[in-house]
Amino acid sequence: MSATLAGCAGNDATEIPEDATPENNSEGDEPNDEIPLPDCELNNSCSEPVIFPGCLDQEALNFDGNATEDDGSCEYEQQEPEPTYIPPCNTTASDGLNSTSNPTEWTEMQNGQWLAVDGLTDVSYASIDYDEESEIVVDHRLDWMCGYTYSVKIPPAYNSSYSYPIFLYLHGGVSDSVFFNNMLTNNFHMPEDDRYIIVRPSKLEPDWDPKKVLDVLEDVKSNLNVDDDRVYLTGLSMGGRGTFIVAAALPDYFAALMPLSPHHGPYSYLPLAEEVAHLPIWMSHGSADNTSSYEMAAQMAENLTELGANIIFETVIDGGHGGWFVIYIDSVAMEWMLSHVRDQ
Repeated sequence: MSATLAGCAGNDATEIPEDATPENNSEGDEPNDEIPLPDCELNNSCSEPVIFPGCLDQEALNFDGNATEDDGSCEYEQQEPEPTYIPPCNTTASDGLNSTSNPTEWTEMQNGQWLAVDGLTDVSYASIDYDEESEIVVDHRLDWMCGYTYSVKIPPAYNSSYSYPIFLYLHGGVSDSVFFNNMLTNNFHMPEDDRYIIVRPSKLEPDWDPKKVLDVLEDVKSNLNVDDDRVYLTGLSMGGRGTFIVAAALPDYFAALMPLSPHHGPYSYLPLAEEVAHLPIWMSHGSADNTSSYEMAAQMAENLTELGANIIFETVIDGGHGGWFVIYIDSVAMEWMLSHVRDQ
């Protein structure tokens, strides 16, 4: 469990294209276990910290979204800022943590393949207040005021008379890398006798928003037969931090959590321990992570243990910011998650 999946993405990394629509597997495919990994991923020797697609390294960006002078982290062309415009969404979201219906019906879905759902982008969440620090990384457009696009994948031989669990995955970084995250989620371990639905939303703001996540999940439930007591939440880096944020706001929604390498900024997630301590938690962090604070993760695990939480905290000795592929394909970790039922 010590490999570092994305740790080779240094300054010379090829930019990953961010297509609007996720790539489909061939019909009825099982996850592809033969995706080539970099050599350093296989022997855990990657030395570079993760630079998310587009070089969105928070410490290397200034308020204009360009690399800071002489930091050498990325090459950016100096561009005039694009004009501010009204968000392309005009359906107002419901108040509070009440779900908002998708104004658009789903298109036809095929078993074992990804379906891109974008109807919630018509919903406006413009009334949500973000602190000043968010201006550092918020997309220069205002699409982040709208709801999430998301991808959903139902298992082969989906049967609408059977209630399926959900694995909700929150990506890292500010924006979504479709190629990387599809590759990762396509290889989630899935038991033959316990198939589940995978849901993968995309965001543009710095942190995951619980209300938008709730609307995604409720939209899935309105279109598919879901086991309400077996909804699992996982995420990595900013998505690992988002796992705590979302679960704290929706404390009675999930059966178990799997935050991986949770990011520590722009504010601490330690105060959320009491809100999530009642949930089973499988957590992992590399001790040599140069991107997200291992010390904060270890402190969170200690705080949760003191609160009586059912928590497994895996320290990857000398591990960097990565190793997620190895965890998600691991039958022990994933079946530990699937073994839990809400409120039991």
